[in-house]
Amino acid sequence: MSSARNNTLGSTVFQQTLLASGAFVLVSLALIWLICGGLVWQIDRKLDADILEYSEYAQEVYYGRGAEALIAEEIADDDEWIWSNDYLYEVLENGRLIWVLRGPDYEANAGFQGLHGDEGWSMAWLDHPELGQEVRSYRVSLRGGDTMATAAFIPDERADILSFGVFGTLALLLIVLPLALITGYAVSQRVFRRIEEISATAAAVGSGEMASRAPQSARNDEFDRLSGSINHMLDEVAALNKNVEAVSVGVAHDLRTPLTNIGGRLELIRRDRADADAVAEHVDAAEGAQSQLMRIFDALLRLGEVKAGRRKAAFAKVDLSGLVGDITEAYEPVFTDAHKTFSVDVDEGISLQGDRELLEQMVANLLENAAEHSRDAAQVTASLSRSDAGIVLRIADDGPGISPVDRDRIFDRFFRADASRSTPGNGLGLSLVQAIAELHGAQVSLDPNAKGAAFVICFAGPA
Repeated sequence: MSSARNNTLGSTVFQQTLLASGAFVLVSLALIWLICGGLVWQIDRKLDADILEYSEYAQEVYYGRGAEALIAEEIADDDEWIWSNDYLYEVLENGRLIWVLRGPDYEANAGFQGLHGDEGWSMAWLDHPELGQEVRSYRVSLRGGDTMATAAFIPDERADILSFGVFGTLALLLIVLPLALITGYAVSQRVFRRIEEISATAAAVGSGEMASRAPQSARNDEFDRLSGSINHMLDEVAALNKNVEAVSVGVAHDLRTPLTNIGGRLELIRRDRADADAVAEHVDAAEGAQSQLMRIFDALLRLGEVKAGRRKAAFAKVDLSGLVGDITEAYEPVFTDAHKTFSVDVDEGISLQGDRELLEQMVANLLENAAEHSRDAAQVTASLSRSDAGIVLRIADDGPGISPVDRDRIFDRFFRADASRSTPGNGLGLSLVQAIAELHGAQVSLDPNAKGAAFVICFAGPA
């Protein structure tokens, strides 16, 4: 349990959550104090503007008409030059400014004598039995040693805004940040557990348990989709392994006969070495078996080359109409000798980008397949036409067709249906057809509605 906790704390998910939470708190603090600072600055600016405007006007009166005019018109409270403590409540209630005009001896000549502040701008204080609070003050020196201070009560909104900033800061640091970390830890643990499950599956497969699969839930979240992709990949790997095993068995099976024939002929050569004609016959038979081996290897090499896509670099424009016409013409005697009817219907002017040699191989393989595996006196057709989807090549016969059991496997390497095992071949022809079609962006399939075996190759794109 301690190891899991340490792994969770050290996981990338938790570290990213920690960074994201810290960044969120810092950005939130910056926004809070930017807003609060802006509001406080606006309040202070307006307050200072009002104080300065009134102070400049008072100085203008003082220098223009004298101190008595200033006292009489601007500072005095009715007939009282010195404000009473009670009058200050009225000033506060009406949001008016506070004044005090002092002589050289600092004695108040008019205004509220309890206003005290430094020269220039300052946070002054009030000497009042109940309103002993700071005020914003601007004090200037006048002629003859007189001084005049103008002040204003700081609005309650300013304190409320600062209090909100402090409260927001404490809430973010003491509530939001811890909750974010706790939530991040819980989420990280869940993520870590899901990743551990997937890692355990990978480790099990790596140790040879090929049937292991990553668990999936009904939520279909991103981990379920990842597990699904991994499971699909493992299924594909299992299918490939099965295919490799089948290919290996097929190779071994198909090589066994010619190798056995070669070995047997060598034994016969040793036995009949005194008979030159017999030795020549055995050598010819061994060469035939060796040629069969080479055809298998050549087909495997060609199939691997096509699957790897290396031939695609040499693609050029191919006259498919002419190609199909030439090959079908060359195969017509083959069908005639086999007493099979062969008809061809090729639209003119059809071309595509591809490898001419491979396309010839593909068509030839399909024609050979029809010639070898169709019934006696069968009717074989080959057609090339345009369709809405592109180009369609169809080679079909009216024989018994392919068993539904074998339809899904006919393109597998070395697969041969039971009915075909008595005929020559190695089970690679249709695999090569499919690989060449896929290299050219085409799909090869069996027509399920045809009476016999009808292979249809559809080349996508314009004809």
